[in-house]
Amino acid sequence: MTKPSSRAWARLFLIPLLVGCVAGQQGALLAPSHAEESAKAHGAAPPLPNVPLTEDLLYKFLVAEIAGQRGESKLAGERYLGLAQATRDPRVAQRAAQIAFFLKDQKMALAALNLWAEIAPNSLEARQGLVSMLIRDGQADAALPHLEKLIALLPAPAQAPVTPNGPEFITEQGYGYSFAAALLSREQDKQAALRLMKRLADAHRNNPDAQLAHASLALSLADFQAANGALDQALRLQPGWAKAAALRARMLQMQGDSDGALSYLQEVVKDHPKDLSLRLSYARLLVDAKRLEQAREQFTTIAQQMPDNPDVALSLGILSLQIKQPDDAERYLKQARQLGKYERETSYYLGQIAETRKDYGAAIDFYKTVDQGEAYLDAQLRVVGLMAKQGDTAGARAYLRKIKLQSSEQAKLITMAEADLLREEKQYAQAIEIYNIALLQAPADNDLLYGRAMLAEKMDRLDILEQDLSNILAREPKNARALNALGYTLADKTTRYPEALDYIKRALELSPQDGGILDSMGWVQFRLGNKEEALRYLRQALELTPEAEIAAHLGEVLWVTGDQDQARKIWQDALKTAPDDEVLQSTVKRFTP
Repeated sequence: MTKPSSRAWARLFLIPLLVGCVAGQQGALLAPSHAEESAKAHGAAPPLPNVPLTEDLLYKFLVAEIAGQRGESKLAGERYLGLAQATRDPRVAQRAAQIAFFLKDQKMALAALNLWAEIAPNSLEARQGLVSMLIRDGQADAALPHLEKLIALLPAPAQAPVTPNGPEFITEQGYGYSFAAALLSREQDKQAALRLMKRLADAHRNNPDAQLAHASLALSLADFQAANGALDQALRLQPGWAKAAALRARMLQMQGDSDGALSYLQEVVKDHPKDLSLRLSYARLLVDAKRLEQAREQFTTIAQQMPDNPDVALSLGILSLQIKQPDDAERYLKQARQLGKYERETSYYLGQIAETRKDYGAAIDFYKTVDQGEAYLDAQLRVVGLMAKQGDTAGARAYLRKIKLQSSEQAKLITMAEADLLREEKQYAQAIEIYNIALLQAPADNDLLYGRAMLAEKMDRLDILEQDLSNILAREPKNARALNALGYTLADKTTRYPEALDYIKRALELSPQDGGILDSMGWVQFRLGNKEEALRYLRQALELTPEAEIAAHLGEVLWVTGDQDQARKIWQDALKTAPDDEVLQSTVKRFTP
């Protein structure tokens, strides 16, 4: 490459250096890096070299940068590494390390990182990079001093950067150790990372935070023996420590001993009744175990000591709703809302309460408030459903089309929701056309195929139903939903009973406790003339899933077997909860005109 003349400097200097640059002949070459800004914040910024920006040096920078722009990354990395060695500027070493990482050139990366750490010994990024690269280079033992240095450099949690695995690792104490565990958890060689963490924990045998971090990493790798040993040591050093106790409970849960986890935490909570963090862990574990009443008791105790905590109020509101105590749920949800937090979340649940009370106007107002977040789409679809329930199908469809979509999956749900609206209005031809258009864009989408198949059944187009469900099963032979739908339809609408039985058997093997599939099995047994078998399956189905159609089937089989009183009772009970169900109404009219 011919060296440019001095007249070309101004034009060439405009080429954007990825590491940034400072116009001028003297002083710092590059803009300060995040590493040095972080170090400066803790009083540890290294002095920057006072290197004259000569024409020769600038030329070398331009050669390195132009090589990178032309895709000659290897040359760019080598040039930047040479410049870093010549200038001893930590930001140039950082640039060389970045290029080496991009190239996956371990030798170059280690050279750049070692130089960077030598020049800027307090750089967090340099130490993190060295730890990771040494592990990947098979030198995990050599990474230990850098990991120790990194822990010593890390700021207090209030000023700390977010850890690799997110803010859940930020603790009141021991931030450095938990950060180290999170950093190591990202490595592909998990065993090497765990060995390094063990060496760190062994070097700090009397530090409970180090033991907890070791246990956390071991548990993430399902090494229960290592996790248990580290937790034993942590709890010996700090008896009743909430974080260690919660981690031990999680370990028991991971090993399949949910009852043991609950019993363990219950005893620890009894021994440390004022530890709210511990009680909160116990309450969450009770929620995971579906012991909602007990969980609510624990949250109530926490609320008594933290009456102005919106998180606790929200948790109590949701739990109360789940155990069907809507008045309490409403009170707690409104409390969380008044505390200035969770407006969207509380609106979603308050909408559900209003909906169960048939106050559809209030429910719609609440749901419309949920304008983003995880519950956004469901809330908007509930608005659509309630508008349709009040007879405004046209308005519901118009509202549906205004919903802001964030993914193709959401677009599919909107399509299916519109088709459902039309199906409820018995506008089957329009509904199936919506599916036809959607399937032109996604012909192999199983949800769309299943939706169209169910519409085809309403239209007595068994050819479409069988074709769509068969297409699903060709790709997913273990799709229990499609197997059941095809089997039930063949049993109900045709005389192909042996074929129907085969499909339903396969579905039942996949989902033996599914009430809908058990209903199908009972129905096909009835069609085959096996009335006692039919009654056995239908009773089990109704017990598991007390739905109107299952009640209709069970009542019909009871009627034809002579137990008409019991049939009437089952139908009457079902009509109380589902008076408008078409299958139930039709069945009752056939037998009790």
